[in-house]
Amino acid sequence: MYNKLVRLFFKENFSLKRLMGFDLKANKGKAILIALAILYAAVAFLGGFGFLFYDLGSILHEIGQERILLGFMSVYTLGISLMLVLLRSNGYLFHYKDYEILAPLPIHPRTILLAKMSVMMVMLYISSFLISLPIMFSYFFWNGFNILSIVFLIIGFIFLPLVPVVVLSFVSLFIAFITSKIPGSKIISIILMFVFFLGIFMLSFQMNDVEQNPLTGQIELFAGIIRIYPPLQWFMNAIHERSILDLLYLILVNGSIFVLYIIGIQGLVQKTNQRGVRTFVRKAGSKVNYQSSPIGWTIVKKEFKKFFSIPLYALNSGLGPVLLMIASIASLFYMNELEAILIEMAGAELPIEYLIIMLLGFSISMTYTSAISLSLEGKNLWILKSLPIKAETIMFSKILFNILLVLPISIFAILMFGISIQIGFVNQILLIVLASAFSILTSTVDGIINLYMPKFNYTNDVEVIKQSAGALLGVFGGFGLMALNGLGFYLLSGEISMSLILLLMSLLNALLSILAIWVIKSQSEKVFKTYKA
Repeated sequence: MYNKLVRLFFKENFSLKRLMGFDLKANKGKAILIALAILYAAVAFLGGFGFLFYDLGSILHEIGQERILLGFMSVYTLGISLMLVLLRSNGYLFHYKDYEILAPLPIHPRTILLAKMSVMMVMLYISSFLISLPIMFSYFFWNGFNILSIVFLIIGFIFLPLVPVVVLSFVSLFIAFITSKIPGSKIISIILMFVFFLGIFMLSFQMNDVEQNPLTGQIELFAGIIRIYPPLQWFMNAIHERSILDLLYLILVNGSIFVLYIIGIQGLVQKTNQRGVRTFVRKAGSKVNYQSSPIGWTIVKKEFKKFFSIPLYALNSGLGPVLLMIASIASLFYMNELEAILIEMAGAELPIEYLIIMLLGFSISMTYTSAISLSLEGKNLWILKSLPIKAETIMFSKILFNILLVLPISIFAILMFGISIQIGFVNQILLIVLASAFSILTSTVDGIINLYMPKFNYTNDVEVIKQSAGALLGVFGGFGLMALNGLGFYLLSGEISMSLILLLMSLLNALLSILAIWVIKSQSEKVFKTYKA
C-alpha cells in the first residue's frame, strides 16, 4: 500500500500535467514555451551561480583549500532544508487537505505518514541537488574525481538534512498553532517570513567581498556554522578525507534521530489532522453597511484580501516591492553600501542611475500576481463565469491589482532615490513614467500568460504560486522584458542624453503595453469560454 500511495502522491504533485496545468501533448506550443523558459532558467542559474563557484574553486585550489567548497555545499543544503521544511511541513504532515479522504480508508496511519514524508523529502532532495550541483562540479573539478568520494557524497547527501527536518517540522507546527490563536494571524505569518528572508538576504550581502569573488565573504560565517554543528564536519570529512568513521557518525546520529521522529510523531500527526488548527474568531456587534462599488474595483479589493490571506503568495509576489521600499529608504543613510550591493547584483560597475533602473525593473518583474491570480480562483472559477461580468473586466481588474501592488512603491522609491543620489526633477518624472509603463507592460503580459496557461486543478496553493507554468513564465518573462529594456539602454547610451533615453524607453514600453492590452481585450472572452475548473 505504501508504494501505491507514493506513486499516487508523486503523480499528484510531480506529473507534468499537474505541474503545468495542461496536457502537454495536446498543447505543443505551450509545451515548447515552457521548455524554453526552463532552459533559460537553467542556463541563467548554472551560468551565473556556476561561474562564481568555479572561480571560487580556482582561488581555493591555489591555496590547497578545496575542502571549503564542501562547506558551502553542506551549509547551502542545510539552508534549503530549513526553508522548505519550515514552509511545507505543516501542510504536508500535520494539516494536509486530503485527510478527510484518506482517514476512512483501510490504511494504517503510519503508511500514510511515510508516504507523505517521502514526497516532502524527495522535493527537498531535488531542490538541494539543484543548488548543490555547481558546487559539486567545482569541487571535483579542482580536487579531482574519486569514486569513493562520490559514493560518500551521495550517502551523506541523503542523511545530512534529516535533523533539520525533525526540528523545523515542529517549529512550523508551533508557529501555525501560535499564530492561529491570535487575530491577524496571516499578517503575522507574512511579517515573520519577510523578516526571515530579508535577514538572510542582508546577511549574505554584508559578508560578501565585492573586490574579489562575492562568495569569499561567506567563508568565515560558514566556518562558524560548521564548527557548532558537528554533522556538517562529518559530511565534509567523509567526502574530502574519505573517512568511513565520519560517514558512520552521520548515518547513525542523523538516521536514528529521524527514525525516532517518524515513530514518535505518528500520534501527533493523527491528532492534529483530526482536530485541525482552531482559529481566532471575534464577534463584532457593529451594523453591516451595504455599499455599492464598480465591479472592477470590487474584484481588486477581493484580490487584496486573497493576497494577504495566503502568506506564501504575499512572500513570493510581494518580495520585490518590499526590497524596493527598504532599499530606497536605506539609500538616504547608507548610499555607499547600497551602491556596492547593486554593483554586485549587476555584476559590473555601472553609473548609479542605471543601477537604480535595474533595481526598479527587478522589483517590478518580481511582482507577478497577474500571472497566477486567475489560477488561484481554482474550483471557484464557475462563480466568476456565472456572473454577468465580462471576461476582460476580470482580467483587467487582476492586472490593475498587480500594478497597484508595485507602482505606488516604485514612485515612492524614485522620489527617495531622487533625494539620496540627487536625480534631476525632469529625470525623476521620466523615471516615474518609465516605471509606470514597465509595470503596466509586465502586469499585462503576465495576465496574458495566465489567460492562456491557467492551472485550476490543484490541491494546494503552493502548486500555483511556485510550481505552475504561470509562475515560471511570469518571473522569467518579466526578466526577459527587463533584458529588452537593458538592450535599449545599452544601444542608446552615449549617443543621446539620459532624459531622451528614458523618454524613448517609456514610449517603447507603452507601445508594447497597448499591444498586450489589445490581446487581453480581444481574446479574453473567447478563451474564458474554454475553461473547465
